This record gives sequence, C-alpha cells and structure tokens, in this order.
Amino acid sequence: MKTFSILIILLVFISCSGNNKKFNSRKWKHIDGTYNHRDDMVLDLMKNVLHKGIHYKEVEKLLGKPNENKFYKKITYETYYEFLNEEHRTLTIYFSEDSLITNYKRNVWESK
Repeated sequence: MKTFSILIILLVFISCSGNNKKFNSRKWKHIDGTYNHRDDMVLDLMKNVLHKGIHYKEVEKLLGKPNENKFYKKITYETYYEFLNEEHRTLTIYFSEDSLITNYKRNVWESK
C-alpha cells in the first residue's frame, strides 16, 4: 500500500510539472513555422539565464533577433500561438539607456 501511495504522488508531481525544459539557445533560435517550442523553455530562461544587467547584444546572441524591437528599449519574442483557442504568449525584455536588462516578463493573451 505504501508503494502504491508513493507511485500516485510521483505521477501527480510529474503531471503537474508541465513541459518545462531546460533553455537551449540553438533550439530557441530554430524556427520551423511556429515558435511554440520556445514556450517549453521560457520559464527556465527567465529563472536561470536572464537577469538584470545583461547587455542587449548578449541577449540577441542567446535568443537571436527579436520578433519586435522598440528602439532597443523593449524587445519581444514570440513563444506560443494557438490559432483555434486564440492563445498567444510572448517574452518581453526591457532595457535601460545603456542597453542593459532592467526587467522581463512573460505575457499571455487568451480569447474567452
């Protein structure tokens, strides 16, 4: 019975962990028609790779050219798009006058 309980707990833990994958720069930059593969890496990227003070050029080296660039003050990367459910996710990174990261956030838009 104890083994069965541990198995159930492990299955719940695995199912709740989602599709979070370790950030991989090469995979992030690879585009095969969609950006949805980025969504699996974005949490690791935000937690373990990006931090305040990184220069714009380093971000571009890691992530490639952004989908949107607002005069080097704010850049946006597409991370997910689901046409049928009208769900759209992006990563926005903000920079100082010296082109250093000041903040970043994940954006989610859903049509309900």
